[in-house]
Amino acid sequence: MQRFARTDEVIAYGGMDIEIKESGLWKGQPKLSKRGSGLLRRMLYMAAMRSITMDGSAFGAYYQRLLARGRKSMSALTAVMRKMLAVAAHLLMHEGEDFDPTKVAPGPAG
Repeated sequence: MQRFARTDEVIAYGGMDIEIKESGLWKGQPKLSKRGSGLLRRMLYMAAMRSITMDGSAFGAYYQRLLARGRKSMSALTAVMRKMLAVAAHLLMHEGEDFDPTKVAPGPAG
């Protein structure tokens, strides 16, 4: 039996899902919910920091593409963390499948 049925459940467990707080006419900014495991987020942060500096890293290419599109560095790093969690969840749910870096950052930056 699997603990999570879908990848978005894993992302929510890690607190990497987006939450928009609204009340009446007031509309807030979208932010991370941070309701999940803080330890998991810290591990993802360290893994993302390391992977974006490695040569030939698919996550590094994804990070650079997000920066080229105009994202701020911390926002792009958070997106890399979320992508890493989604890839890990997918690979655990589909045990026979190998990691394909072209699915992380397909095509050239921009």
